[in-house]
Amino acid sequence: MPKIKEKTDVKKIVITIDMGASKTKAIVQEYPEGKPVVLLLDSEVADVAKASVESVQQEGSPESRAWVGIGDEYFALGELARRRFGGISQLRELKYELAVPKICGAFWLAKEKLNLGNDVAAYLSVLLPPGEVQDKEQLQIRLKDTFRGFDTPAGKMRVKMLRYDAASEGSGIFFHRRRTLGDRVPVSMYVMLGYRNASIFTFRSGSIGAGITSNFGMSWLVNNLISKTSGLSPDNSNIIEVLIEAGASCDPQVMQKLSRKRKGDEIQLDGESMSKALLLARDEYWRAIARWLRSKMDEDIEELVFCGGTADYIRPEIDAYFQKEGMKVSWHANIFIPDEISSGMGNRMADVWAFHQHMIIQFDKLTGYIRSEVVPLTKSVEDNTNNAGEEVKRKYNFTPCERPSTFIAVNENV
Repeated sequence: MPKIKEKTDVKKIVITIDMGASKTKAIVQEYPEGKPVVLLLDSEVADVAKASVESVQQEGSPESRAWVGIGDEYFALGELARRRFGGISQLRELKYELAVPKICGAFWLAKEKLNLGNDVAAYLSVLLPPGEVQDKEQLQIRLKDTFRGFDTPAGKMRVKMLRYDAASEGSGIFFHRRRTLGDRVPVSMYVMLGYRNASIFTFRSGSIGAGITSNFGMSWLVNNLISKTSGLSPDNSNIIEVLIEAGASCDPQVMQKLSRKRKGDEIQLDGESMSKALLLARDEYWRAIARWLRSKMDEDIEELVFCGGTADYIRPEIDAYFQKEGMKVSWHANIFIPDEISSGMGNRMADVWAFHQHMIIQFDKLTGYIRSEVVPLTKSVEDNTNNAGEEVKRKYNFTPCERPSTFIAVNENV
C-alpha cells in the first residue's frame, strides 16, 4: 500500500514592507497572535549568474547572504550584493522596478527569522512613493507570477498571497492620526523625507489629495556635499552615519572620519573643510525643502506632519522656520516605537510600524478575529505635538476607519 504523504499546515503571516532607498524595512508576524519581528536589508541589488549565488557560503547572518532567483534571473541583495558583487543602491531606478527581488528577499528573511516552511500564506502590504502607487496593479501581477516559485538559499519558496495592499509612503502616519484623532484631524500636509526623495500629500474634508514626489531626499544633500569637497564618494556607506553623528553643528572632529588622508594634520584639515562644506550644504538643503513646501502648500493648510528618517536631520531648522511662519508642525505623529521594533533605526521605522498595526486591524475585521487586549503607547497627546518628551499611555480606538478609495488599493479577496 502506497505511503500517504502527510499534509503540512501552511503558516499565515502578515508582512509590511517599506522599500526605502537606504534600507529595506519590513515587519512580519505569524497571524493572528505572533510577535512582530523586524526585517532589515541593505538596499543594494546586483544581478548575477546562478553560478555566482551557488558559491555563496551558508554561514553567517541571513542579512549578509541574501539572494533570490526569479525565473532565470538571479539577484544578490543587501550586504552580499555590495560586498561581493559590487551592487549599488540604484537610486535612479523606480522602487517599483526593484520591488520584486527585494520583496522575495524579505520573504526568505522572514522564513529564516520565524522558522517557517518554504510554503507560506501572506497578507502583504507595501509602501511606495506617491508617484509610483499607480504601478500597484503591475506589481501585483508580477508578484503573483513570481510567488509560484522562486529560488532562495533555503531552496524554492512559494507564497500564497491572501491579500495585497499598496499604499503611499506616509500611510501609517496618516492612519495612526486618523485613528487617534477621529474627526478632529485638521487640514494637513504630510511630508515624507527619505534618502532618495521627498513626497507630500494633503488631507482635507475627509479625503486625500494626489501625492507629489520630488528628488529632495537626503541623497540631494549628500551629492551637494560631495560637489563641495574632494575625496568623497557617494558610494561610501559611512557618509550618512557620519553626517548624523556630526549633528547640526557639523562637528569637524566627527567629519574627520570621512578623510582618506594618513597624516594627522591633513586629517584635521580635512575635517575642518568638510565641516564648512556640510554647514553650507545643510543650509541649502533645508532651504530647498522649505521653498518646495511653500510652493505646494495651499492657504487652508493648518498643520505639517513630517515623517521619514531625513526629517529628523533637519528638524532644528524646520522647527525654527515654520514657527516663524506661524505653522503648526507634528513630527512622526508622536508614534511610540518599542525598542525591539526600532532596532536602532529610530523614527525611520515609524511609518512602516504604524502601517503594520493598521493592517492588523484590517485583517482582524476581514477574518472576524477578536483580538486579545492591545494597549499600544503613543509618545504624547496628539493635541500637544510640541511636548514630544512627555510620554502618555493611551488605548487606541480599534474601530477600523474607512479607507479612502483614492489613497490605498485593496484586494479584498481571501
